[in-house]
Amino acid sequence: MESDDFRDLIEACGKMLDENVNMLSDIEFEINSEKEDVVKPMMTKNELVDMAHDVAESVRIKKAESSFVRRHFENSL
Repeated sequence: MESDDFRDLIEACGKMLDENVNMLSDIEFEINSEKEDVVKPMMTKNELVDMAHDVAESVRIKKAESSFVRRHFENSL
């Protein structure tokens, strides 16, 4: 009987540790994300134009990927 109680206690501790590790990972991710979200106060026009080009290129790539996946599934049917 004591071994079952001990086993249950160990399992409960393991679950608590898993939950805490997940919470700490989430907190770490949020902290790192906040660091990346900091806006540079004095951006030049060239930097803004480069950023706009990067965003546009990213959108084109995502559209191309979704079109590729759609065509791939249509052809496989």
